[in-house]
Order: sequence, then C-alpha cells, then structure tokens
Amino acid sequence: EAVLLRKWFVEWQEQHPQHTRIVFHALRHSSATYQLMVSGGDIKSVQGNTGHAQAGILVNTYAHIQGRSRLELAAKFEADFYRKAGVPTERPAAGQTITLTCQDLLTAIRGADPTLKKELAIALLA
Repeated sequence: EAVLLRKWFVEWQEQHPQHTRIVFHALRHSSATYQLMVSGGDIKSVQGNTGHAQAGILVNTYAHIQGRSRLELAAKFEADFYRKAGVPTERPAAGQTITLTCQDLLTAIRGADPTLKKELAIALLA
C-alpha cells in the first residue's frame, strides 16, 4: 500500500535526521533517471518498471538526461559517416595535379580530417 510505504519513509526520516530530508516522490524520480541512464534510454523498459501510464511522460520528464546519449549518438554517427575505406588522407604534394570526379571529391571530403574540412570551408567561403 502506497500510503503505508510513505508513512514508513517519513518515520524513517524522523529517526535519521543526519540525512537530508527529501520528498518521497524524489526516490521514484531518481530511480527512473538512473534506470534510463543504465539502460541507454530504453523508454519502454523503464516505463514498465516504473508504472508510468504513457512513455511520453518519461520522454518529457526525463529529457534532460538524454543529452549525453544524443552526444554519443552524434559522435558514433559522425565516426561512421566519415570512415570510408580507401579514401586517401594525405595531401597531394605542392604542384601535383590530380583528376577527380564529383563522386571522388565527395568521398575525399567525407574522409578528410576535421582540420582539412575546416580549411576547405574557409577556402570555399573566401
């Protein structure tokens, strides 16, 4: 029974004043946050564990912890997108002429290191 559990929690807090007093619901919030972090953001599993009626409640309430996951996903996407086998990473020697198709150029740009991409962007804007 939820009422009895809350009553027990309040009594426990009164018996242990050395601990910071918190609202009982904060335990549920902390639990859901931790479950989302450990599961990699598995909304449906956490929804089942916490008893939330709709997954949207979890998504909206706990969106703040998804920032790290979004950054990790972006890094994985970028690493995979720019990792292309057979794309030369060294620059041609000064004065060396090379012939590229548009596809070769796009492939080379995708495989270029970030510093070279920045230099290309600056050169194109100049």
